[in-house]
Amino acid sequence: MTFKFLTTLHILVYTLMQYCFYITYNTFLIQALYYIPAFLILNYLYSLKVLILWSAYIVISFLSPFVLDNFFNFSHPLKLSRTEEMIQNISTFVAVIFGIFFIFHYLKIFNKIKQDGLLKKGNEEIQSAENHSEPEAELLEDHSMAHIEIPSDYADKFDELYQRIIAYIEENKVWQNADFSISQLAEKLSSNRTYISKALREKGKTNFNNLLNTYRVRQVLQDFENLEHKNYKISFIYRKAGFSYQASFSRVFKEITGYTATEYLKRKEKM
Repeated sequence: MTFKFLTTLHILVYTLMQYCFYITYNTFLIQALYYIPAFLILNYLYSLKVLILWSAYIVISFLSPFVLDNFFNFSHPLKLSRTEEMIQNISTFVAVIFGIFFIFHYLKIFNKIKQDGLLKKGNEEIQSAENHSEPEAELLEDHSMAHIEIPSDYADKFDELYQRIIAYIEENKVWQNADFSISQLAEKLSSNRTYISKALREKGKTNFNNLLNTYRVRQVLQDFENLEHKNYKISFIYRKAGFSYQASFSRVFKEITGYTATEYLKRKEKM
């Protein structure tokens, strides 16, 4: 049973109880306070149009016993004393106030869960785009050059370009910049994306993203060796190395080391 179904069932059953209470005791004005938490939940679960319909139902169900009493003259076998009525009113008021705070507290939790879910979904979409956009572009570029025979002097130029790529990356630590792209690298080296991709594939047996991620993991491992994790959170360490999201860091770290970051640190402590 869903939360929405249980809430709807509660309102329907409570309405029936209201009728019974009125017929028995001839008083249930204070009991109407119990509809306040119900309205809060309905406002969270339903659209404005449905909420208006529910409100109309609640108002009609609340007022109808008074109207029907004028026609049928209900008998009320039980009558609360003044003390009993005061105790009932106070306990109802306290219970409703508690219910309101309880609902606000859990609605806040529900909203946080929903926002975290949306954020996680957005991060996964961004990560997916990060992981596939550059490799796909490189694949297209590599495919376009795969059938072209490269002259021997060009092979030497690709070797030289590869050395320049590695030198620039290591000198400027570009992997620490999560937004650094292959287009920016090509511009810095006065080359183009196609040649950069070809040089990395032919000489380094890798692609741009994998190369930067390798440097990022190396930095994280170096920070672990320097016991940086004792002073800073792992999230700070991997962001400093250039990873934007935990999911991408965890995936790449395990691909390269064979362990998660937590497993690696535990294993390191035992050595």
